[in-house]
Amino acid sequence: MSGGRGFFIFVVFMLFLLHPVWLSPENNKASSLNFDLNNGLRVFLYKKSTLPLTHFVFAFDVGSKDENEKTNGIVHILEHCILFRGSKITQKRDFYLELRQHGAYCNAHTGRDLSIFEMTVPSEHSEFSLRTLREILFDFSLNQKDLDNEKEVILEELNKIQDDPYKTALAVIYQNIFQNHAYQNPVYGRTEVIKKLTAEDVMKFYDNYFVPSNCALAVVGDFSIDGMKEKTHTILENIQKTGVVQKDFKDVEPLKKTVKKQMNMDVGMAYLAIGLNAPGYNSPDQYAADLLTEIFGHGYNPLINQPILSRRITAHSIIMSYYCDRYGGAITLFIGMDPKDINAAESAITKYLKNSHRLNYSKTDYEPDTQFYAFDILQSAKNRIKFNTESTEEQGLLIGYSLVRYMLMNEMKDRGNYLEMIEKLNSSDMRQAAGRCLSQKGKVIVKILPEEKK
Repeated sequence: MSGGRGFFIFVVFMLFLLHPVWLSPENNKASSLNFDLNNGLRVFLYKKSTLPLTHFVFAFDVGSKDENEKTNGIVHILEHCILFRGSKITQKRDFYLELRQHGAYCNAHTGRDLSIFEMTVPSEHSEFSLRTLREILFDFSLNQKDLDNEKEVILEELNKIQDDPYKTALAVIYQNIFQNHAYQNPVYGRTEVIKKLTAEDVMKFYDNYFVPSNCALAVVGDFSIDGMKEKTHTILENIQKTGVVQKDFKDVEPLKKTVKKQMNMDVGMAYLAIGLNAPGYNSPDQYAADLLTEIFGHGYNPLINQPILSRRITAHSIIMSYYCDRYGGAITLFIGMDPKDINAAESAITKYLKNSHRLNYSKTDYEPDTQFYAFDILQSAKNRIKFNTESTEEQGLLIGYSLVRYMLMNEMKDRGNYLEMIEKLNSSDMRQAAGRCLSQKGKVIVKILPEEKK
């Protein structure tokens, strides 16, 4: 990044990922308030006095799912331009100095479902933050010159992404696992599309989606609930913009057969990536999928190590993730290794996942006289999730992310308490979930090999 963008403002391209709701309004009635403004903007105020800062998280119900072949990348462009190019306040010469003087941190994220804009400030500067975000987000305009300048930044970002084996593999997985669905679109966009977009195209898209009725705000930190409610009404309720063409998105259909892709990149090792369909944000199976991902991919000795070690393969890195989106999800596995081991690793891992519905996950799966010696994989994973979830309570931005996702994406009448839902799951539940998520026939397998030396 150049110029005044350094130090305290970072626009990060992010395949936006959070676990299913850690925190939702029905679970947090104390010291909180949930209401709608007259213009349709949804607000959740969560007072947490142990946090020294106040976090403002605005989310719009627009992401790469709302793009098409001619607009793929336009949300990514808007993420950049809204913060850096498009309002009178961001064009001020002393804007970045003013942010620094108020101790402000600002960021934005593009996702498949939502676009997120955030600002964190010391609590005494809350009104400054809210007024600044109001102008940046809702008083946006863009000319062709500014768009062309920002395109250079974005195209350079895309070049770096294309050199990243993890992001490359993830893009291939999504393009194939979500065939004929809006989630196929790369979140960061396509180079050839971005080059052709005009300021008129961008503004037309912005006017349709960046309106109060398509927006949610979460405020988390140490503040007066009544005082913050008054600020939101005073500063935000007079925004009278309308737009939004509602689209009818269907849930993702499971992949019926395996898709295999192989490519060469300028990398120092080989990478094996596997993608499988998984439950979406509004599926009750999301909790089991979360727990399965923890069991197989995380902890001191994740289960996915077993097929790798059985073939005496050295894994240089293992990343297992559960991407939980509104209309469907994906479980992905990404492993770095020596190129000579990649075929053996593929065979061993796919066979192991296929049989994952037959594994023992808890001590109760063993005979009573051997239970003492058995390691309780299930309880260990539950303990790690509990620790991570409780740690999240000390991170205001993560709480804010969870709340705006809930307000814009939730369709379940009662999600329940996240930790209670996790704790209820038993070994039988894990085997059933493994059968649905990990043992399925259709999957995407991506092999990335080092380029041959000339």
